[in-house]
Amino acid sequence: INFGEFAQTLRNQGMILGEDGEKMSKRRGNVVDPDNLVAEYGTDTVRLYLMFLAPWEMGGPWNSSGITGPYKWLGRVWSLYFDETSPNEPLESVTEKEVRFAVHSALKKVGDDLERFSFNTAIPAMMELTNTLGRAKRTGGMLEKPVWTEALEILVVMLAPFAPHISEEIWSHTSSKGTSIHLENWPTVDESALTRDELEIVIQVNGKLRGK
Repeated sequence: INFGEFAQTLRNQGMILGEDGEKMSKRRGNVVDPDNLVAEYGTDTVRLYLMFLAPWEMGGPWNSSGITGPYKWLGRVWSLYFDETSPNEPLESVTEKEVRFAVHSALKKVGDDLERFSFNTAIPAMMELTNTLGRAKRTGGMLEKPVWTEALEILVVMLAPFAPHISEEIWSHTSSKGTSIHLENWPTVDESALTRDELEIVIQVNGKLRGK
């Protein structure tokens, strides 16, 4: 060619196999119909599971029981934005600093993973953040603070490339901007939020816990 190549890298996606580990085919009877899954779980859940089950370039066998994990996670994400808190057993409180650390750690991880097409490791980072925010919401005292607003906005923007439909729905109800979430800039990581005053270090001797 007589012009500069616009593509810097060729990335070939892996193949999704049947549950028997073999290539899907009607002859083997191991074909998974995505239309049926979309009808039952929604497009976003199917997208998430396909990105979550294996590295992008490797692929792997389909597991029918695995799709319920992303489905339940999206339910927990939705509840962060719209469900009322209910009385729960006493939980260790989550501080504002811990919330910002969790948010910006996840943002850094997901941003880096997206650049590498490492979707299967980006999704667990968002799941872990959702757990932290769920604890913060249940313990109370966080919902009226700017750090909570920041956390929810960053989470839904991070989620948008992975689950575009539920992200747009959440954004349409929670944002005052009046534009699509898919026109938003990627959030900026606050490096100052990634520092910690204290770290817990576990001491083990011959594999046995001796102290912290």
